Amino acid sequence: MKTVRVDQPADGVGRITLDRPEVLNAINRELLDDFAEAVEVLERDHATRAVVLTGAGRAFSAGFDLKAEAAEGPQPPEVWVDRFVDDWEHFLGIWRSAKPYVAAVRGYNLGGALELSLLCDVTIAAEGTKFGLPEIHHAGGPGAAMLPWLCGMKAAKWLMLSGENVDAARAVELGIANEVVPDDRLDAVAVERASQLAAIPAMALKLTKLSVNRIYERMGFLGAVNENYMISTVMNATSSYREEERQRARMPFKQYLQYRDQQTT
Repeated sequence: MKTVRVDQPADGVGRITLDRPEVLNAINRELLDDFAEAVEVLERDHATRAVVLTGAGRAFSAGFDLKAEAAEGPQPPEVWVDRFVDDWEHFLGIWRSAKPYVAAVRGYNLGGALELSLLCDVTIAAEGTKFGLPEIHHAGGPGAAMLPWLCGMKAAKWLMLSGENVDAARAVELGIANEVVPDDRLDAVAVERASQLAAIPAMALKLTKLSVNRIYERMGFLGAVNENYMISTVMNATSSYREEERQRARMPFKQYLQYRDQQTT
């Protein structure tokens, strides 16, 4: 695995670290595959009873790698629908895991990375972390649209329609993070919380997580995720999204971000 690291920071605790710090751990195809492999490795390890998920360097992740997508050029809807399904099959490994996952986020937690952290059972945020879903600023789709399940309709609509970021304290208020800690304490606190969970009998953890997940599934959580694949695919085939693709391809990525933000102010 080149883009993800796996280690054991404490007894009974595994850790998955997204490891593309030079691009704020942006999620590309290789990272997705490495992430799925890391989840599977820890799932098979019976000595690992809880898992920390974090990012290397100064960010959890800035989301999906738009620069890599721009380099590929425009893709037909058939490609997008397969990608959304494949991406979320990788992400849902956390949802299906019998082990509790603790997300340790800092810096940026945006787009698809935010939804990845929302699938974790607990989220610890460093002071200064920015949470957001900026997809709408480049005419992109809502991903899996998980926010309404966690923070309510009004807050979810504002964050998804405006693309505005919120800080860590607000994320706790909205229910998309559990607690805020100083940045220099984030890694230690995440391991402490995972160790607390690892000390609980494994079968009790498994069945309790299963019980909570089944409640959301009965309410239609997984069905809604599947429906949003289609919505996101349609949005990525619109003329607005294709125009954004052309702009991303014709200029350096930082220049594109400036251009994009000027269009939405």
